[in-house]
Amino acid sequence: MLKEHNIKLGPVRTRYFEGGKADATPVVLIHEGGFGGDALNSYGKLVAHLADDYRLILPEMLGFGGTDKAVFFGENPYEPRLRHLAAFFDAIDLGKAHFVGNSFGGGMVLRLSLRSETAWRMLSATSISGTGGPFRTPEGIAGAFDYEPSIEAARQLDSWVLGTNFGDEAHARDRFDSSMRPGQWESMAAPQLRNPALTDKDKVAKWDLPDGLSLSQTRTLLIAGARDRMLEKGWEEKLAAHLKDGTTVRVDAAHSPNITHPEATAQILRRFFENNLQPSAGVNSVFEGVN
Repeated sequence: MLKEHNIKLGPVRTRYFEGGKADATPVVLIHEGGFGGDALNSYGKLVAHLADDYRLILPEMLGFGGTDKAVFFGENPYEPRLRHLAAFFDAIDLGKAHFVGNSFGGGMVLRLSLRSETAWRMLSATSISGTGGPFRTPEGIAGAFDYEPSIEAARQLDSWVLGTNFGDEAHARDRFDSSMRPGQWESMAAPQLRNPALTDKDKVAKWDLPDGLSLSQTRTLLIAGARDRMLEKGWEEKLAAHLKDGTTVRVDAAHSPNITHPEATAQILRRFFENNLQPSAGVNSVFEGVN
């Protein structure tokens, strides 16, 4: 269903996947940013429910999957990846498309909607459990970054991403295998280094979101999980308050419904793409009982 491609963007070897209906409206899917996250283990189950009607494009960001591992110190983790994706879209001559991201990838989509070189391509922006930086819980941050590669550590990270009662051994194995790619762990761990000469005040992250979202002209959907332990409750409403054209949906799921319930997530995305999404019990009911 998906075909793997590898291209060079300057010195950066970049892997992406493409599939679906070649002449249809493109949907760009930006993966999560946890240890071992990549295009296939974020969206491998979702693509089957979109492929009949959309052209699907799944790039892998710097440091993840089959793309080169690189760290840019002195700036936040979004900026070099935003430049990399902008170059990727130019390289494949991407026109207008719907953009979807999960977790860190959702934050990337929100930020892409604020940049002139990428915002013009966006028919819509969807962030699934991605805030662009703020509103993360201390426990969730610890759960995401306390990772030394092992299958057990991959299961533990998945318990935060998928939910405590939604074990997926195949997904944990895929995460572990991806985290063992040369340089993946190092590129994820390196940004945690801090200059010891800096003060504690200097080390505190300063986020430009949510205030910066007031500049977005893109129709935006924020999907929040009611059982998400990684983000503060109500983060989606706090972000939506700054958007000119924002819609929120809260589903009975954890951090990544695109993995745990891909068919239901695809239904929500389709309704949004077609400008026919009304947040309702009917939408949320497909997630009942998810942990």
